[in-house]
Amino acid sequence: MVEKSAMIGREPHAPAELEEIEDLKIRIVNQLRDAEVQFPIRNKDELKGIYPKGTPHTCMFKGKEISIHEFIDMLDDSDFPVKNAGDAATLLTSKCMVVK
Repeated sequence: MVEKSAMIGREPHAPAELEEIEDLKIRIVNQLRDAEVQFPIRNKDELKGIYPKGTPHTCMFKGKEISIHEFIDMLDDSDFPVKNAGDAATLLTSKCMVVK
C-alpha cells in the first residue's frame, strides 16, 4: 500500500493554496526589503521591532486567529537567527498561516 506524504497533522495543500502561500511569501519579502530590514534577525525582540503591536496582519495558529505580534512570542529560540527576507517569509508562513 502506498501512503500519501503530508506534513504531520496537516492535510496536503491544494495547488491553489500553494500558490497563495508563495504569493504571500513574495509579499513578505518585498515588505521587508522595502522597509530596509537589516539581517540577521537574532531574536524575538528584533522581529517584534519589525512587526510591532498593531501591525495589521493576523494569522491562524493552532486553530486560533492571533496577531503577528502575538505569534512572535510563540516562536522558539531555535527559530533564530533569521538570515534573510526569504527565511523570514518561510518562518512566518510555515508556522502560522497569515490571514488576508
